[in-house]
Amino acid sequence: MNLRILFCDDDNEIMTSLHKMVLEYFSSVNQPEPECELFNSGEELLASGAVGDIAFLDVEMDGLSGIHTGERLKKLNPRIKIIIVTSFSDYLDEAMKFHVFRYLSKPVDKNRLFRNLKEALYQINTYSKSMVVETDCGYETVYAEDIVYIESCGRKAMFHTVDKNFVSIKGIDYWTKAIDIPCFYSTNRGCIVNMKYVSFFNENTVTVTCECFSANVYIARRRFKSFRDAYLFYVRSKE
Repeated sequence: MNLRILFCDDDNEIMTSLHKMVLEYFSSVNQPEPECELFNSGEELLASGAVGDIAFLDVEMDGLSGIHTGERLKKLNPRIKIIIVTSFSDYLDEAMKFHVFRYLSKPVDKNRLFRNLKEALYQINTYSKSMVVETDCGYETVYAEDIVYIESCGRKAMFHTVDKNFVSIKGIDYWTKAIDIPCFYSTNRGCIVNMKYVSFFNENTVTVTCECFSANVYIARRRFKSFRDAYLFYVRSKE
């Protein structure tokens, strides 16, 4: 199934130009052309029932603003990558409240757009991957991006996610090899953290924090430097 991208702007010329640049990016990286839908208002987009993977939204439109349109799209698909496109920076704080993916200024710089699309596709293809975890009671399906950390639990492994905990019948050694995603890091032989949720670290401890809880995990001294370097690279890659 092809990627689905939504565009919403009341200026057809600007929207058509942006659409053209997006298609140029996919052609330049030899990827299948995405399914694209263009709308002139937030009301029109929402009335269509369209649920996309990426949405480019103008902020100032007649009727429903891009900010409120984005909030509603997030409710339909919490994993959608919202990219705000605007001539105004006044809305930045408001846009950040519902975790927009990027904020692009008009006129859109093509090189910056390409970098943001590359990162969006990377996240869609990695963080949003689901995995099936076998437990004693059955099978749990979890998205990689929702895993806060995994810790050893005897011969099994405890998954701590944003909304629940469960125990995998497979141990930490298995998951250390199975989760081949750059944002995950083994801080010690018995723990894997998702760098998305790291809020603090020093030579002894890594703190992971989500809306529901915060936890401190031990980091092996010999792994500190490589973890620090990996985390700094992870942060830079999101800029």
